[in-house]
Amino acid sequence: MNIPSLFCAVALILVPASSGAESFSATLKKLPAEAGEPSFATDWIPLGLKAADMQEKYIDPTRVTDVGEAQIQFHFPSGWHPQDKLPALCIFPGGGYTLMAIDKEGVHIARWAAAHGMVGVIVKYRVSQGNNDIGRFPGPLLDARQALRLTRKHAGELGVDPGKIGVMGFSAGGHLASMATTLWNKALPEEADNPLNSVSARPDFAMLIYPVVTMDPKETHQGTRRKIMGAKPDPALEELCSAERQVTPNTPPVFLVHAQDDGVASANSKLMEKACRDKGVPVTLRLYSRGGHGYGMEKRGNPTDQWPEDAEKWLSERGILPTAAQRRGTENAAAADSSGKREE
Repeated sequence: MNIPSLFCAVALILVPASSGAESFSATLKKLPAEAGEPSFATDWIPLGLKAADMQEKYIDPTRVTDVGEAQIQFHFPSGWHPQDKLPALCIFPGGGYTLMAIDKEGVHIARWAAAHGMVGVIVKYRVSQGNNDIGRFPGPLLDARQALRLTRKHAGELGVDPGKIGVMGFSAGGHLASMATTLWNKALPEEADNPLNSVSARPDFAMLIYPVVTMDPKETHQGTRRKIMGAKPDPALEELCSAERQVTPNTPPVFLVHAQDDGVASANSKLMEKACRDKGVPVTLRLYSRGGHGYGMEKRGNPTDQWPEDAEKWLSERGILPTAAQRRGTENAAAADSSGKREE
């Protein structure tokens, strides 16, 4: 079976001609000429990618499901103005492609990004607990690529540096971020009429936090595998959705976080680390002895509590963070080997 034929089962995923441009433009017009002291966030903005008419459902205040229309929300740092050239971080919460931990792995992360001088971009990609067609490949990847393209296209109005737009994903959101990182130039028939096709969807850096990476049945998370590919996927689709098998020398630098006692096997991050090294891609893996899964940036008295500081240091060492945050992050740190490293 050739790859294009794999997409036939996802016919309900559409890209309307507007591609979210009208709502996006309206939001841009509402941005202040200059922010005051506090940071601020926009409302949720439709991306113009809709799979089904369904009512979003909050399982509790922190988790959302039945997202039939992809959306993004921008979080800006204090003192922002549109003449800035700040890094942007597109954030993909986890939830097995059935729901999203939108608070712990979305809003909290975007606020962290803003506090460190970045523009945080939460991507509410399409997921559903009840509709198995929602969350199936390539739907979430289309959402991720559209978020990257819109952010890059409007970088000048968002105060963003178009050469410093990265991705951060958690768990299944880490899988989505890994696909966005490795399949950014993969032609998808669903995007044939997308007016933003000429805008690059390549992330400039990737941060994968306790991610699912591989679709190898021996190492993957079975629920995530089943949701993104279906119960009996074609081997070609399994190959395509295994990010470690799609790494090339053009893959952007990668930062990985995993705990050795994680229920999602740390082999996922180790496989990605090895693939990057084999292709000459700068990669750093922070492998902690304890921490489990799904901790976000919560401090739980485990070694994984350290990962946000390690992430800030990595961003600083790569020259991604703004100058003030860079000084804060590297004040007492030695420069990293440009090829990356593993710390356990």
